[in-house]
Amino acid sequence: MERKKEWNCPPVVRQVFFDDFSSGIRTEVWRALDEKWASQNNNGYSEQNCLYTTRPDVVAAAGGTGGIVVIRSNGDFAAEEGQKRQGGGIVTKRLFGPGLYETRVKVVPRVGQCSAMWTYYNNWAPTLEKRRYSEIDIELPHGGDYRRWSGTTYQNYLDGERKTTRSEVIESPVPLNDGKWHTLAFEWRTDKAHGDEAVIWYQDGKEVLRIEEAVPHFTATFWVASLFQDAIAWLGDPQFERAYMYVDWVRISEYDDPVGPGSAEKESKLTFTGCDLGDSPLPETEYLANAYFLRPAATKNFKGREICSWETENGEICEGALRLNGGGRASQFIAAQYSGYAFEAEICGKSKGQVCVYLEYLTGEANRIDPQLKPAGRSAALLLKPGEGSAKGILTIEERKTEHVRFVIEAAEEAEIREVHLRLV
Repeated sequence: MERKKEWNCPPVVRQVFFDDFSSGIRTEVWRALDEKWASQNNNGYSEQNCLYTTRPDVVAAAGGTGGIVVIRSNGDFAAEEGQKRQGGGIVTKRLFGPGLYETRVKVVPRVGQCSAMWTYYNNWAPTLEKRRYSEIDIELPHGGDYRRWSGTTYQNYLDGERKTTRSEVIESPVPLNDGKWHTLAFEWRTDKAHGDEAVIWYQDGKEVLRIEEAVPHFTATFWVASLFQDAIAWLGDPQFERAYMYVDWVRISEYDDPVGPGSAEKESKLTFTGCDLGDSPLPETEYLANAYFLRPAATKNFKGREICSWETENGEICEGALRLNGGGRASQFIAAQYSGYAFEAEICGKSKGQVCVYLEYLTGEANRIDPQLKPAGRSAALLLKPGEGSAKGILTIEERKTEHVRFVIEAAEEAEIREVHLRLV
């Protein structure tokens, strides 16, 4: 790890925990989340959203090692009402103390949820004086923007008013939903006698944040999860169907720093293991909701507010197809996509004239109910020729200022589109 400032007393590594999931999600080591928390306004966590593969060819093709854990997030456009705003994750059954916590991940690439890695212990005592608490967080995106993430420490917590905590926002060198593997880490020290009481956060081996306040002092379990919070200003709006987070490995190098004992009674008793993908391929994030036009464009989100997957002009969605008249247009907004990102687009249908597919570049604030957006140009177009057939090609974000995109379909004459797809490459 590349530190900006060295420790006064270098840490002594007591033991190293490492899991590359080559044996899947082992029940003696991890449990998959399958529960609902009263503090969160969502559909909780499901074991069905925690998947894994141990197939060497699938793992190698994805750039992983050993096995890969796949954590699914279901957004507000999920088909099943009871699955909207539902995430998944894994948590260790044993507790760890101060040390270096590293996770190699591809974060969930769509806004509205939180890709998170954190330690956690809570004795649930009724007063702040008796409460014993330990938590260190990695959370992203921040402000619905994958160019920012946050690091937080909790030395104690009873509620939103009674707590000892410190949090800072980190400006990322690159947007973290770029589809690439990133190693996100924090280093926790409690050696107060030598002046080494702090937490340092790292991105791909380089220090990006140091906090020397509210440092916890109890062992804790380690969590890797995708979770939903009712906080558009923080995370953005989850207007997608399904999106995926990938976990390649977790390494915890535990230090011989002073620490008090925590506990993990629930983790030791539960045995949810997630789902083996078997011979199935690694699921990929589809960036378009209602891609087969099997449902009406208008639906309601988790909170009952009407939302629309496709905005249409001079056209409609019916009977499993998008029907556009001459000069018709359909579009779908996709938040937090940046310069240099390339997508494979595919369209299938029939038309009397040419159909044009492209990305409209946008800037502005999207982490609000009514986004304030400005156009900033458009990509080259993918063309579907007259007649019946399909077209596939790459759409690239070439404008440096781009912060979001709108996927657009335009028909010169009558057209019937049966399916469209958009995936990051």
